[in-house]
Amino acid sequence: MNKELDDNPNNGYALAWIATIRNYQEEYGRALTAADLAIKNIPKKDKQYRALAYIVRAEVYVRLDEKEKALADFSSAIKETPDDADVYEKRANLYYHMEEYDLSDKDYQKIISIDPGNVMGYMGIGRNANAEKRYNDAIEQFDYVIKLASDYSSGYSFRAESYLELKQ
Repeated sequence: MNKELDDNPNNGYALAWIATIRNYQEEYGRALTAADLAIKNIPKKDKQYRALAYIVRAEVYVRLDEKEKALADFSSAIKETPDDADVYEKRANLYYHMEEYDLSDKDYQKIISIDPGNVMGYMGIGRNANAEKRYNDAIEQFDYVIKLASDYSSGYSFRAESYLELKQ
């Protein structure tokens, strides 16, 4: 990638992958710079790669504890690729950690509307219900997860946590 950038310093695609690599290496400043340049240099018509660059930058912001900037970038990624359930999941997870359960639930509901067989939407709604001490609602979600994917062990373990909280 560095060779490509030496030859073509405005290659937004290479910059997006460099940002990804630097994020994984916990080089957040360099990752942020590369992601900024990627967003500027990836053609507007290439929605997938622009979304990737926004997602990487959002993940860097999460690690830098700049949640509002991360939310803005996740939202920008969603505008680029509105049918990508994975982006909604990332934003929903951030909302969960911010204890914004209603907003998190909306994103998990969107995941379900995009991909009704995706267990992560139901798992997220259940996890939010557990956090709000609505254990019976959580159990209902986890029961459905188990029906969708009986081999997905997290459905059972999260449901067990709900039952433990109910002393059952």
